[in-house]
Amino acid sequence: MRAKAAAVRRDRRRTAPRFRSDSEPTGAIDSGWFIGAYILAVMLIPSNLTIPALGAVGPPATVLGLIALVWWLVAQLNRTSATLAPVQPVRRAMLYFAVAVLVSFVAATTRPIEAIELSAADRGLILIASLFGIMLLASDGLIGVRRMESPLRLLVSLGGVVAVVGILQFATGAPIVDLIQIPGLTPNTDLTSIYDRDGFNRAAGTSIHPLEFGVLLAMILPLALHFAILDTHRSRVMRWFPVAAIALAIPITVSRSAMLAVVIALAVVLPTWPRGRRRVTYAVIVSLLGFVYVAIPGMLGTLTRLFTGIAADGSARSRTDSYVLAWEFIERSPLFGRGFGTFLPRYRILDNQYLGLLIEIGVIGTVAFIGLLVVAMWSAVGCRRASVDPRTRSLAQSLLALVAAAACGYATFDAFAFSQVTSVLFLALGVIGALSNTMRRERILNAPTAPSGGAVGDAAPRAAAGPRRPERS
Repeated sequence: MRAKAAAVRRDRRRTAPRFRSDSEPTGAIDSGWFIGAYILAVMLIPSNLTIPALGAVGPPATVLGLIALVWWLVAQLNRTSATLAPVQPVRRAMLYFAVAVLVSFVAATTRPIEAIELSAADRGLILIASLFGIMLLASDGLIGVRRMESPLRLLVSLGGVVAVVGILQFATGAPIVDLIQIPGLTPNTDLTSIYDRDGFNRAAGTSIHPLEFGVLLAMILPLALHFAILDTHRSRVMRWFPVAAIALAIPITVSRSAMLAVVIALAVVLPTWPRGRRRVTYAVIVSLLGFVYVAIPGMLGTLTRLFTGIAADGSARSRTDSYVLAWEFIERSPLFGRGFGTFLPRYRILDNQYLGLLIEIGVIGTVAFIGLLVVAMWSAVGCRRASVDPRTRSLAQSLLALVAAAACGYATFDAFAFSQVTSVLFLALGVIGALSNTMRRERILNAPTAPSGGAVGDAAPRAAAGPRRPERS
């Protein structure tokens, strides 16, 4: 009997998973520190500062993304079949989008093309490679909720910092970011951080434009709320400061896109909260509007006219007037487009990234990009449903809200021309992939082991069925 029991224990050890849910598997990438460096480069370095030798593709964040891609590829070569990352829906959807961009590049280089467009196509390919790299590295290098939250907490903190910069820009009328000088980096364009609309200063923080700044803060807001509510080990000031700064900075961007993105983000997050917390949130929103009404006379009226006076708004008319011109370009190459990045601003500023994608990568590429967003959001929903841990469920919902807000913003401006919004979006896609990987490992860990004498694969169907429900006492 003892010999038989020992044999059973040996079989169970042999068939049990070789990793824990919150630790990295053998051969996995540990990229948390690198993701943190990437976030610092995205959020704190003004978008116009580049490495001179690299020109328009020389922003530090783009370079770090390319390094991430090389790192991930090298890591794959060093992995064995036992440590290869499992098939992951978000990664596969991103691969389809990258292939569509590559096909559009081939289409661009095989047609008569001006030198300036060919250069733009090269830059577009490098940009997608950089975004692909950071998404892959985040997806496979952030194992466990604790490791995912560390760089995301940094993102929220820096979101609070740039929000304060925007508030100071609004109050003083001074750019502030023009004082940032980093050795080895030079500006390739002028960065205008103060714009005007209806007599109000429109702050842009470290972003290229107030529109990008507002949408960026709206994307970060759900994560800020997640940490403010659940990071109870930190002081209330540290937890709620980013939320307060972001909430104050979004209205002063005077951006219709930012307001829409905030509504979408809150519409995704709020229904999952307890009724009492929702009531407090509604009261805070009303109080914030009252504060803006008293502290900034005329601001609420200006924000209201962004929607009630949209028919007479010049930027809105510019968007609708672009449809005829866009259709002329789409008809020339409807399936694969004319090449990613080749529809230059001098032709037309569409203020609609989906329309721009139809021109540049065609119907196939646009469907692939929309599919990437849908797959990521569906994966976030699946992670929330599969987990019983409140922190994991909240994180999944916050990431879902971030992607939904970005998807809304992409319909209102040419987002791929704005590095901060696009970088944060693809980083979030990678984190959703990492969360999906973590949930899969937890399902395997919680699955019953194979019986004595069974094959390793016998446990797979039970693992795929999801975690076991705890028995009632």
